[in-house]
Amino acid sequence: MNHDLTDFQTDVIDRSQRVPVLVDFWAAWCGPCKMLGPVLEKLATEAAGKWELVKVDTETHPDLAGKFQIRGIPDVRLFHHGTEVARFSGALPEPHLRQWLAENLPTPKRETMARARSLLPAGKAAEAAALLSPLAATDPGDDELAVLLARALVFLDPKAAEQGMARISAGSPWSGDADNVRAIAAAFAAPASLGSQPPGADYLTAIAHLRRGEFDAGLARLTELLQEQPGFDEGRAKVLCLAIFRHLGMRHATTEKHFRAYSMAVNA
Repeated sequence: MNHDLTDFQTDVIDRSQRVPVLVDFWAAWCGPCKMLGPVLEKLATEAAGKWELVKVDTETHPDLAGKFQIRGIPDVRLFHHGTEVARFSGALPEPHLRQWLAENLPTPKRETMARARSLLPAGKAAEAAALLSPLAATDPGDDELAVLLARALVFLDPKAAEQGMARISAGSPWSGDADNVRAIAAAFAAPASLGSQPPGADYLTAIAHLRRGEFDAGLARLTELLQEQPGFDEGRAKVLCLAIFRHLGMRHATTEKHFRAYSMAVNA
């Protein structure tokens, strides 16, 4: 199914709650748009309702072109559950377009991974691991899945999470997340002897909060500790704090709440 836009909220955001919606930003004067448009329409017809195409004329809807920061056309965005999940610009040849759709259209596996990914910053590592473990068992070669599972496991079994990252090389697209898992696992291995008195006791309390997914409380403790001793635990406290920020996302509300205090502490 494909049609011209009538209302973006209804045609794209609301509709994408039920089926993926591909949005083609185009204009009548655009040569590449004339090449891409018929291919998109053909593939949408072949899809038979598995995904839908909505065409947005940027001359008729300049407000939407501005809102989505369209710099050139054709510009194609894929929406699912009300959120943009993928995009490309330019007129892709049909084989490349089919490949792009195969890689980006949601599947049950991708849906499960997306659900698990949303659980992690909410501190629900056990729920995320429960979703991901069966997938990883049936698809052990998927590095993206392995790293996502390790991001959950590091709060439950740090050693197992770290071991699972052994195969992720520096050249992998997921090496940054794998390094973050390793940093968290190393910090969580802090010896219990640190907790005999402050500041070690405060550090272990912060770790306990973090492992339970209580990120606000854990980061509050960590940043207070770093203000007193920026190099505590041979620098692992500082590394842990930054790793948790990256785990949550640098734009997450909890990261933004504590990042300034962290930055002032470690850069003083």
